[in-house]
Amino acid sequence: MSLEFLVIALFAVSILTNLTVEGIKKIADKKAANYSANVLAAVTSVVISAVVSVGYLVWTETAINAKIAVELITLMYLSFLVATNGYDKVIQAIKQIKEAGKTRQQ
Repeated sequence: MSLEFLVIALFAVSILTNLTVEGIKKIADKKAANYSANVLAAVTSVVISAVVSVGYLVWTETAINAKIAVELITLMYLSFLVATNGYDKVIQAIKQIKEAGKTRQQ
């Protein structure tokens, strides 16, 4: 899994998470249920990223190894951060880390 795929998957997961959370919140508001929006977003993002990850593995017929497992856990963690902090901040952090890595290699 490349960094580009990770960013694309993160973008897709963040869109799906936002739409799903808004739908769940509307249903919960109609039923007058108590909930924490951040917890709801965090749980939803992790579940959706797990489903997307499994879908990716099945679609590409990729065997799970240590590298893939770390990448999938990273996707779940980043989707959690996106759900609680925002997509722009997470992408900015990824770009800064990538630039720092390029600087060290030179």
